[in-house]
Amino acid sequence: MGNKTIERENKLKKLVDSTWVHFPKIGLHCENKISYHRFFCKIQTILSFRKLSEYLGIEIFLSGPHSKYYLELNSQSEFGHYNPEFPLKLREYLLPAKTNPSLYKLTLPIYESFIRNTAREFFIIYQKLDSNPKFFRKEADRYLLLVEENRLDPYYLDRFILFLYPAFTDNEDPEEASRFVYKKGDETIDAQVVKELVGFWIRRKADGTDTEFVLGLVELLKLYDSEFYQNRIVSRSN
Repeated sequence: MGNKTIERENKLKKLVDSTWVHFPKIGLHCENKISYHRFFCKIQTILSFRKLSEYLGIEIFLSGPHSKYYLELNSQSEFGHYNPEFPLKLREYLLPAKTNPSLYKLTLPIYESFIRNTAREFFIIYQKLDSNPKFFRKEADRYLLLVEENRLDPYYLDRFILFLYPAFTDNEDPEEASRFVYKKGDETIDAQVVKELVGFWIRRKADGTDTEFVLGLVELLKLYDSEFYQNRIVSRSN
């Protein structure tokens, strides 16, 4: 490993530490955005995709509408296909508190106040999608096809607004309808957040990075929110 690579990695590690500690004060203008859009907005106030790509030594996206500087969230004809190495790199660098007890103590209240709800929502949505792999794959393939044929309706994801409700179905025929694992209380998550996160995970299934992203999410939850994580994986019911 060359000196420049070591220097670059050390800069990234310091930036990650600093971002965790100062996260509450970053990008205050982003507070009006919902769910993970708020999170991305805050991060982008201190680090562009171009700079993050340089730090990680990889391209973040293999294809899609996103520029080196910002996320293009309104394209109906394409979406960002993440480089499969990207979530691996995130897991390598983004949880410094795993090996730093003092940083963990400092960042735990920050996680609880500013990140916990979004992290939990990501996991809850993924769990339900993953409880029916056939449906998950089918929806990812459908999304890909609609994008490729430039037929993705701007309101396409509205069909998932009620996704967390036990009565959600993709077919009026009970014999044909997809079945999911349901956990009471999940339906209280804001419907707009639900459809956004369903869209995120469908796109990750479509570009093949869903497994690595969820493994990173699990690491985050195990570190900062282990009781929630354990409850989710042991008490799933139909």
